[in-house]
Amino acid sequence: MKALLYRCVAGAAVMVVLAACGSTSSPSDNLGTTTVAGGSETSVDVTSGGGDAGSVNDKAEVVHATVRIVASGSFRDISEGTQAADWSGSGFIISPDGLVVTNQHVVEGAGSLEVYLDGVERPVNARILGVSECNDLAVIDLDGEGYSYLDWYEGETDPGLDVWVAGFPLGDPEYTLTRGSVSKAEANGETGWASLDYTLEHDARQEPGNSGGPLVDETGHVVGVNYAGGDIGGTGVEHFYSIPAELAIPIIDVLKTGSDQDSVGINGRAFYDPDSGLAGLWVSGVRAGSPASDLNIKPGDIVTDLGGRQIVTPADLERDGYATKAGYCDVLRTQGSERAISIRVMRFDTNEILSGELNNPDRPLELEASIANEVTGGDDPTSGGEEFSYMSVSDDSGTVWVDVPSNWTDVDGSGVTVDAETWPAVTASPDLAGFNQTWDVPGIMVALAPGYTEADIDGTLDAIAPESCTFASRNDYATDYMSGKFDVFENCGGTDTIAVYGAFIDTYSGTLVIIAAAAVEESDLQAIDNALLTVYIAS
Repeated sequence: MKALLYRCVAGAAVMVVLAACGSTSSPSDNLGTTTVAGGSETSVDVTSGGGDAGSVNDKAEVVHATVRIVASGSFRDISEGTQAADWSGSGFIISPDGLVVTNQHVVEGAGSLEVYLDGVERPVNARILGVSECNDLAVIDLDGEGYSYLDWYEGETDPGLDVWVAGFPLGDPEYTLTRGSVSKAEANGETGWASLDYTLEHDARQEPGNSGGPLVDETGHVVGVNYAGGDIGGTGVEHFYSIPAELAIPIIDVLKTGSDQDSVGINGRAFYDPDSGLAGLWVSGVRAGSPASDLNIKPGDIVTDLGGRQIVTPADLERDGYATKAGYCDVLRTQGSERAISIRVMRFDTNEILSGELNNPDRPLELEASIANEVTGGDDPTSGGEEFSYMSVSDDSGTVWVDVPSNWTDVDGSGVTVDAETWPAVTASPDLAGFNQTWDVPGIMVALAPGYTEADIDGTLDAIAPESCTFASRNDYATDYMSGKFDVFENCGGTDTIAVYGAFIDTYSGTLVIIAAAAVEESDLQAIDNALLTVYIAS
């Protein structure tokens, strides 16, 4: 899965994919740990790094209010699914009583944090006050008081403004400061791990580990919060991004009160993998006690739908050019992260599709309806034939999209004609001629029936039943996203092929969706299930 941007912090394994801005080993001077929930009071010499307590008014003094954060916990890599023990980032102090701003992805899901002042060997006790997933911001509180701190920049951030990136790149305890200038005051703010109105683009170099640190001006005032960099669109040119102060301040004012904003406790990033067809929000970490944790969402899960909406759709990919967190954050901002929100998850470790509701103990995460389980009686549908990777295909008009096995490369998107009307439809198979004319080749057709309703489901199934098969059963099918019925047929054309014909109402659009599929091997049933779970109807 190719990342178009890198975040400025990540675990060891995730660096393979993200080139992320984090360190993967604990610094050698780590002498203690700090639980996220906080610990006993600690006496801290806040001036031992060479600074005096108070507001910083020169870029040379920013070091005294910049901290190094080392997080430990369960962090799952997006490419391999492995775990990493440690990751690191930066942060900066904004008040004499030790409030620290950093990125959400630096601290979310951590079991413990170690927060270091420059030149101080022992970490300071800290606790997380609040996080914002969609704005990639967090506020943590250090024990003690009398800290040096940074003020916010209040001037115009026009292109050409001189700026400096401060922090602890690569997990190194040695502080760095790099110079550049603002190149764009309102660059694109949509990435895989945040959804911002806009960002500051600049050319002051950021390295892995700078994430969460300050972008400052000549006087040491905070122009923005560093959070991303990388090659946009494969141009071969690196760009660096910070969250502007004017966007960060009102969010931080909420977080420092102990409240979250647009958050359910997931440290994750949106992605799309054209090789497998998988798309959604990869869960790297989950905060204990959060709505996501209460629902038993785990690191390594993929959130595919939230609030009845696919998180990453073909239309999103076409608009943005890469997978972004916009769909996920649109739902959180619209519905509110404290309300009950339906969610669908693919469990990477077991290849199960689960659904439930956040903030609703009466709707736990459970296995969704499955055609494959119904036909096989609960046996593993991958036991016969091959396991698939997937790709997205659509009809010629781009109205209906569906994921099919990547070796079903023979695709027809011309639609189907019913009563002189052409319905949007896409058919995919390894061999369309064989699929259409025999029962020896697997495949599927997905069509939309405009104007049809739930009352038409039984009549539609009766009308499309294949004549050369033996009817086996009619079954109800219901998820949060699709409901209806499907018929199972056996002995098709005297073969062992199983045919599945279904009619379902898409919950989001209210459109009747019709499928006609042939399963030559049991694993083809899994492909049919996956197709039904990934139907997307463009609005």
